[in-house]
This record gives sequence, structure tokens and C-alpha cells, in this order.
Amino acid sequence: MIDPRWSVEELLERCPGSREVLVRYGMWCPVCALAGLETLADAARVYGIGVDQLVQEIQELCAGSARGLSRRRKSRSAP
Repeated sequence: MIDPRWSVEELLERCPGSREVLVRYGMWCPVCALAGLETLADAARVYGIGVDQLVQEIQELCAGSARGLSRRRKSRSAP
């Protein structure tokens, strides 16, 4: 579950794919020096983006990535 109180840096560490969503919204957070200090909610406010919508999109993307990773791991271990 994505928490809007996480710093942008923490979000990117926990879900690297979130970078794609942030960039799609025109957010420069992935390369910003404040990524370790600013929360996802703060960044959304700065860019005028609804935090609930942003969190939902990131959650969907990260959940899909996690499912895909799990499937790849299982298929590698199968005889």
C-alpha cells in the first residue's frame, strides 16, 4: 500500500516503477534534490495533482509489477 506520507525517495525505493507515473504527470521528483525531504502528498500539492488519484495510479502500477515479478520467479524455478 502506498502511503502519501512517504518521502518521494522512499516511494522510488519501494516502487521503482512509480517514476513512470510521476514523469507522466510532469513531476520532476525523481531527479529533485528534495526527494528525500518532500512527501508524495507535498509533491502532489506543489504540482496541483490530486494525491488520491496519484496514489491510486502508483498502487496499480506497483501491484502489477509485483505480480509480474512473482510470476517470473515461479517460472524460473519450475522444472
